[in-house]
Amino acid sequence: MNDLSQNLLCRPFSFNESSRNGVLLIHGFTATPGTLLPLGAYLARYDCRVEGILLPGHGTNAADMERCSWRDWLFAAQKGYDRLAQTCDSVSVVGLSMGGALALLVAASRPTARTVPVCAALKVQNHASRFARYVRPIMRYYTERARESDPGFLQEYNACYDCTPLRSIEQLNILMKKARHQLKNIHCPLLIVRAGKDATVCPESAEMILRQTASANKRLYTLPDSPHVCTLGTERDRLFQEVAAFLQLERNADL
Repeated sequence: MNDLSQNLLCRPFSFNESSRNGVLLIHGFTATPGTLLPLGAYLARYDCRVEGILLPGHGTNAADMERCSWRDWLFAAQKGYDRLAQTCDSVSVVGLSMGGALALLVAASRPTARTVPVCAALKVQNHASRFARYVRPIMRYYTERARESDPGFLQEYNACYDCTPLRSIEQLNILMKKARHQLKNIHCPLLIVRAGKDATVCPESAEMILRQTASANKRLYTLPDSPHVCTLGTERDRLFQEVAAFLQLERNADL
């Protein structure tokens, strides 16, 4: 079981704390803020305050994650929004994978300016994960075979656990179900990002968001050659530009 507590890329990050336009970045399941740090650094060129949070049970070890529930993750995301909303005139939310599901839940419960669910986990490709609650009494952790990354993928930023607690997978299943049920309560503008080479989240996740949300302003943006963690893939520059444009950010005057 690996320990990520000493890895600087696994810690929360913040840029432009004095700006009145807030952007909250939420990482994914078993992952860390590092997966969104290149995006955060890019958005920091604009007139916005960027906050990349660390979800409970992440960035340390899998045993810590096992003690957390979907409510802990959602509360952390909502708290991150509320903290920005105290000093910012508007707050937008960008989430990757499970962070995308959390971003949608925040949008359903908070007056979010704009929301970007990136490869949002509403349905995953590993069908065996739905049986986590039944397997958990006999198997505590699941270890997935490492996948080779494409050339140009920023692997050093992709720090995550090398094993996953079955209890945490069960909690993810609950969270995804909650997010699907709340789609009808989302009204803010949406940029729905899908990765063409996503081997983790089902393509139907993006379609569900597009069809079932109540937002009048929403569109699907596909990165055909990107893996699930597309914020670190070779098409990341395209993604970053698209996100900045969608969030209607203006360049900092001193750049």
